[in-house]
Amino acid sequence: MLILAILSCTAFADPMFFLTDPTTHFSIELYNNQFKLSMFQPFLYRSVPVEWILPKENKDTLKGLISVESNFFIHALSDKGAMGLTQLMPSTAEKLGVLNPFNVFSSVDGANRYLNTLQSSFKSTEYALSAYYEGPTRVARMGPSTSGLNYATKVMAESERLKNKTMPLRDVLYIQPYVRLGESLSVGSDLYLSAFGIIDFVAGLDLSYSGISHSLLAYTNLSHSFSLIIGEKNSYFTAGICFRKIPDFGVQFLISSEYFDLSILVRMWQLYISAGFSSEGLHVGVIK
Repeated sequence: MLILAILSCTAFADPMFFLTDPTTHFSIELYNNQFKLSMFQPFLYRSVPVEWILPKENKDTLKGLISVESNFFIHALSDKGAMGLTQLMPSTAEKLGVLNPFNVFSSVDGANRYLNTLQSSFKSTEYALSAYYEGPTRVARMGPSTSGLNYATKVMAESERLKNKTMPLRDVLYIQPYVRLGESLSVGSDLYLSAFGIIDFVAGLDLSYSGISHSLLAYTNLSHSFSLIIGEKNSYFTAGICFRKIPDFGVQFLISSEYFDLSILVRMWQLYISAGFSSEGLHVGVIK
């Protein structure tokens, strides 16, 4: 039962799926002889001042750009797939060598280098910002569109408005309280949070008749889609890997000397469907 209690906390614990979507979620998960009801509750909070990570060049412009693009939210994700503080598209991030746009330092550095290139090409901050918004190829061929110029005007206005203001980064943590019912009753909670988009953490505590189980996993984000996992569960060394295509798909494998777990998470319409196979059998779940 103790191993089963541990597994019920790890069916799919990839935090990035929830950090990019700070809304309340509910889930039900089915295991061999029990089911688990849980709630993912987000808490937005203010982090360090954005000025700490801004370079001297383009400092004011970047502050205005971040305000417009993400409102200083570290894990911002647009419907089109733009990521992070500066909302880099995957193709743009790849060209800039930014492996993880949710990493605040990489995001700002990539945007700064991109702006420098655009300003060098167009000799105008207004045109450079328009190109940042709608793409340099379009601006080079046809000039900036009305929406591109409006975007540039908005960024420059924000830059001026925030010039002498200290603006904190915004981030989110999730608390997941749950109850497990079946052959036995237990309650617990998991905590999901991130350190500047570089490393994500999942901590868990479970209380049951079998005793107390605990866990702490760290997801080192080598890119926005791939993480190495290392940590402990009930003092057993645990390791694994996680691949994700946010917000649609993720797969995770965890192993220790006591167990293994292979799980997937797939978005279908407005739901996430989770399924997996572990040393204790199959498990399935739905997250809304």
